[in-house]
Amino acid sequence: MQFDGDVLTIGLDMSMEEIREFEQFIRPRLEYLDTIEIEEGGTLRSSSLLSLLVSLKRTRPELKIPFLERGMTTSGVYGTLHWMCHD
Repeated sequence: MQFDGDVLTIGLDMSMEEIREFEQFIRPRLEYLDTIEIEEGGTLRSSSLLSLLVSLKRTRPELKIPFLERGMTTSGVYGTLHWMCHD
């Protein structure tokens, strides 16, 4: 996890413990954050991270999460995944 000004960069390969720590870190700082970026080349280890990112986006709709906004097309071991958010 890298915090650079108002952009936070995270990896997809977080364990459940790391996801919990990430949530505890991000919730109080959410109003100061503009963008959450995803590191390239990571492998998704838990759908909990996706759920957390969607929850953060719903809590603060102006938050930019390009990973979710472009439809989560990740190739690799899982093939192509399409994440659809229904409002």
